Amino acid sequence: MRMPHMTGVALLFAAGYFAFKSVLAGSTNAERLVALGGVYHWSALTIMAIGCGVRIWRRRLSTGSFWGDFKMMAKPLALYAVMAGASVWGWNHVVDLDSTELRKSLRLAQIETQTANEEAYTAFLAQQEPQDASRFPDRQTYREQAQAQVSWMLSGGVTFALALLTYFFAAILLSLFASVLLHQIWGIATL
Repeated sequence: MRMPHMTGVALLFAAGYFAFKSVLAGSTNAERLVALGGVYHWSALTIMAIGCGVRIWRRRLSTGSFWGDFKMMAKPLALYAVMAGASVWGWNHVVDLDSTELRKSLRLAQIETQTANEEAYTAFLAQQEPQDASRFPDRQTYREQAQAQVSWMLSGGVTFALALLTYFFAAILLSLFASVLLHQIWGIATL
């Protein structure tokens, strides 16, 4: 595939992600919206892998080697993986920043409630499994660590890095699977 075509398809799917999330944002809770966003990106990667494989097969663009065809298919999928990671970051930290900040505030308020005083912390520890409760630090240390963890997990850098790793792994896996189909099932090298 030519680079302008790959970029155009990746941008089209990324724009579709924002449209998809916008349509569902009002009627779907945040956890389900995250899962549906993941399904969208996985589906887009799958469609791109199928499209690349069909294009290579129909136009006889095979390099003749498994790894050459793998690289040819991995390029557009890797490009989309980067776009997918950027779109997840864009949605959570630009478009829907209020929702992200609300989730962060709710989690920090929950930590505050659980560690407000020794009685609240003791009650929180009593709700934990007995083997786990013994591993918890003192109240103040737990509070500081939990607040830092929430801030870190909901930061833009972590959101982008985790999304990028997830979709890049999916892109490589799908490229590998599509290459196996091309060479072992369709026998493209023998055509």
